[in-house]
Amino acid sequence: MLINLATALAAVVLSTVGYYLLPIGRFGVAGTVNWVVAFAIGLAAVAALIVFQVRRFRTRDVRRSSSIAGVVAALYLAVLFFSTVYFGLAYHDPGSITVLRTKTDALYFALSITSTVGFGDVHAVSQLARAIAALHMAFNIGFLGAAVAIVRVRAKRPDGA
Repeated sequence: MLINLATALAAVVLSTVGYYLLPIGRFGVAGTVNWVVAFAIGLAAVAALIVFQVRRFRTRDVRRSSSIAGVVAALYLAVLFFSTVYFGLAYHDPGSITVLRTKTDALYFALSITSTVGFGDVHAVSQLARAIAALHMAFNIGFLGAAVAIVRVRAKRPDGA
């Protein structure tokens, strides 16, 4: 269990460092188009990783089982992908998301959407920003549905595994 937790924590730390090192906004419009395509591929990969982690978590085979830490780490990767999109959007269209100027602002905004806190200090203004935020919320609902399914399956098992 400690190895799973340490691995998940390392993945979170390394992916956060990678997020801050991304050269967003330095490559013009063509770079932005490429960046959006990369985001779509990345989001699909993160969604696949979450599904993979959930399936491993639901299995009865102890050797292949996964910890909830792996599922949460996969969700955090999705947060970083959305943070990247919000930062890129705000960089190329400064009025699209209020007061979003730094990667930390973008991470804060993505975490507030994911956690459903939504303080309101940072919010989507443009139609594109609102569409991305809505996609983010829909992604979260899908993730929550998967998490509830895991809990239901685990609760129904006679062995409690």
